[in-house]
Amino acid sequence: MASIPLTDVLFLQQHGEDVVIANAATMTFKDGAHLHSQPPADYGQLDVSAEALGFDAKTLLSAQPDGWQVIIIENYKLPDGYVPSSVRLLVKLPPLFPEAQPDMFWIAPHVQAPSGQAPAGVSSEVLLGETWQRFSWHLKPGAWLPGVSTLRDYMRCIRARFERGN
Repeated sequence: MASIPLTDVLFLQQHGEDVVIANAATMTFKDGAHLHSQPPADYGQLDVSAEALGFDAKTLLSAQPDGWQVIIIENYKLPDGYVPSSVRLLVKLPPLFPEAQPDMFWIAPHVQAPSGQAPAGVSSEVLLGETWQRFSWHLKPGAWLPGVSTLRDYMRCIRARFERGN
């Protein structure tokens, strides 16, 4: 009825993580419910282009000897109140990505939250010969769905972390 391709994954949008609606599920929705669909995860070539991630910034992908992949997004814009207002954002993808979920993220240079303090759960870490501000931040259990969740989904979670402002 909604012209959603049968191969797409359907989500119920809600505060926090969206809910995946299985193909065989029977659902009752309240007025104002918002649904969205997207193609399932593509297990082929990892696309880290700015367009694929929803950014208007240069992105770099670097395969590491230990099987991890590192993505760096240049000129990542932070929400109002952060100092500085844009940073380099680093995301590490585990060797089994996208079956295995990403964890944590890093930025350079270090930032101050809108409160003027360092954001919660940060520390310094040297990666690729440079000092980064590590955000010890983890997805809730069950938030990453192998075969469904994508890198763009993870990027949305990072954005939501910054939107908290702490």
